[in-house]
Amino acid sequence: MDRTAAATIRRARPSDGPAVRRFVFETLEEHGIVPDPDGHDKDVMTFGQDPEPVDAFVADVAGTAVGSIMIAPRDSRTGWLSKFFVDGKHRGCGIGRALLEHAVSAARARGYRRLELDTRTFFREAIHLYESTGWKRDATTPAGPCDALYALDLE
Repeated sequence: MDRTAAATIRRARPSDGPAVRRFVFETLEEHGIVPDPDGHDKDVMTFGQDPEPVDAFVADVAGTAVGSIMIAPRDSRTGWLSKFFVDGKHRGCGIGRALLEHAVSAARARGYRRLELDTRTFFREAIHLYESTGWKRDATTPAGPCDALYALDLE
């Protein structure tokens, strides 16, 4: 089955929340990270219920969210990308790349000139995707549990 062709990128809905929480928390646990629903992972607890100007998207396969991504304003010119995850059963078939491309297009449509994100360097597949699509690692060490900052100039 061609899982990439079967995935549709769409705006997240409140009903996507349980599926998104499941694969986000499973991914974190796969890497030995205890999910923090009251702290760093608080935004996933209301995924799909975000008010303007937050853009939350999912990759949908047969009516179920299998990937997630969010863009929130950092300031009037900069967006913050977060909650970029793909369910383990659907990794490696282009869904992450499609989600990222969709989010970058949405950020440009909002008039952002730059996107930023923080991540953990052991998410090697994500790091490879960022770097292969023009994201640059910042020398600054982020606060919190992540150990790498990346930015993409949209101009």
